[in-house]
Amino acid sequence: METSAPGKVKPKFNARTESEKLYNAIKGVGTDEQVIIDVLTSANSEQRRELTYTYKALYSQNLVDAIAGDTWHRGNFQKVCIGLLRTPADFDAECVRLALEGPIINEDALIDVICSSDSEEIVALKEAYNKMYKRNLEEDVENGTKGDLQKVLVALLKPSRADKWELVFSVAQADANKLYGEGNAKLGAEDSDFFNIMVNRSHLQLLFTFHDYTELSTRNIVDVIDADLSGSMAKAMTAIALFSMDKINYYAYSLFKSMKGLGTNNAVLIHIIVKTNENKLPAIKEEFLSEYKGSLAEWVADDTSGNYKDILLALIGPDSSEVTKEEAQEKK
Repeated sequence: METSAPGKVKPKFNARTESEKLYNAIKGVGTDEQVIIDVLTSANSEQRRELTYTYKALYSQNLVDAIAGDTWHRGNFQKVCIGLLRTPADFDAECVRLALEGPIINEDALIDVICSSDSEEIVALKEAYNKMYKRNLEEDVENGTKGDLQKVLVALLKPSRADKWELVFSVAQADANKLYGEGNAKLGAEDSDFFNIMVNRSHLQLLFTFHDYTELSTRNIVDVIDADLSGSMAKAMTAIALFSMDKINYYAYSLFKSMKGLGTNNAVLIHIIVKTNENKLPAIKEEFLSEYKGSLAEWVADDTSGNYKDILLALIGPDSSEVTKEEAQEKK
């Protein structure tokens, strides 16, 4: 998560005062959800960290536990509140665990977290997962998934991926030549150049490889993936490619996919908005409006309800779009 919120961050944040507000909103019978929303969404990540320490010092209770206990029946609203109070690694670990726990594995949520993580974030994710759940993430992903999804995610979780800043121009050109020369039938095979390049190179390295690839081919790498792969393999490889080429575009696309059509993938929606609510979200909102002809706020308002909707909209911030909700709905 970033370090300075785009919205109504309090310039003179007082952790004690904000802790007292939360305590009064939570204690006794009933909960004042609006106070929780106002406090959590008007602070940046650093201020929320300070808030957790101060709350514990004042009331001898973990703030996450306090909010979780008082909002246990509020589902997605609770997940957003707790996500805002987690460290980035802990939040990712919780998202992965929830994606694996359900009766049906949430493939898109697993892909969103793992395929958009660099090597350092993968290490932090695995450590946080082990600390929080006393379980091995690689083993849980291997046992909880199957087929192409298992192959990609397990490979990404191994310690062989290059450092996030690693970039060698000659390697980018060589990899582009390999991708161009590889037969379509082999793209999804574990022993293929394509597979090994996608799961072992840094996102930065892949960015330059894909640029060099466009100099050789009439199709970009996303078009190749879309045409020649399918199912979970296509979704995972598309996520890696999009994130490598343009993070803002990736987030806007993933948010759109999470709300498009019938049903909403709330796990993906929550993960991206909580993770990007500082710094990146304004750019994501602009990209979303440009690409999908409706504002992010309008789509979220149309796909969610109650306190869950309220806290997401508070994080997204004011909407300056002239596009109507009806126009946004017509795009679905």
